Amino acid sequence: MVMAFRIHLIRAVGGILAASAVASAAMAQTAGDYFILKTGQRRDVVITGSDAKNLYYQTPSGNAPMPWSSIANWNLAERKGVREALAAVDAGKYAEALAVLKPLATSYLVLPSPWVQDAVVAVVRCHTELKQFTEANAVAKAFGEAQPTQLNRVKPFLAVGLAGEKKYDEAIAALAEVVKAAVGKLVLTPAEARMFGQAYLTLGDCFAGKGDEQKALECYLTTAVLYYQDDQSARVAQAKADELKKKLQPKTAKASDQ
Repeated sequence: MVMAFRIHLIRAVGGILAASAVASAAMAQTAGDYFILKTGQRRDVVITGSDAKNLYYQTPSGNAPMPWSSIANWNLAERKGVREALAAVDAGKYAEALAVLKPLATSYLVLPSPWVQDAVVAVVRCHTELKQFTEANAVAKAFGEAQPTQLNRVKPFLAVGLAGEKKYDEAIAALAEVVKAAVGKLVLTPAEARMFGQAYLTLGDCFAGKGDEQKALECYLTTAVLYYQDDQSARVAQAKADELKKKLQPKTAKASDQ
């Protein structure tokens, strides 16, 4: 009996320690989450989501809401796996990245943390690359409503969907603000360089689809030469530019002979 009691006790303590370790690991992943009430009180919590009215946080009994009207400041720590997932997007592993980023983008869409914004843009890109245009449009629309200043970042990917449906004029119109923002901008953040690079790449596809090969070539070269930070877009743009150059050379030579 004593031996059996000891075994049960060891198992119970082990279970408590294991549960504690899991809880500690979860907290470690979200270290830095907090909000400060307008009364000045700070609460270090695990933030689980948000919407237009409330910030949600973890409690022993489940998620609890805290109205934005009561919050003076807040912080959302970067979640584990985000950087690796963003790298997976750049490597073309779209489905793999989407599995990690989509739940986070859905939960924290309203929160203007840089890593959240990057994650949402990546989700739109992944859906687009996987030709899931309806899903891409839905995420982009929600993002634009929640964070209007970030809408330009997803427009190039929405334009990809329009171009794929041969709605070239609609795609060009969707990119107008992005292209306008690019003009004369010499110092770029990595996010801006990627946004502009994708925009001009898609513009090139639109002009190519409309039969304006010279404009298409200019757009492809703009991505390849000026906005090369996104290696994948730059490589695609350069390949398309090289193909167009070969196609245009006979026309140029013929014109010069005349």
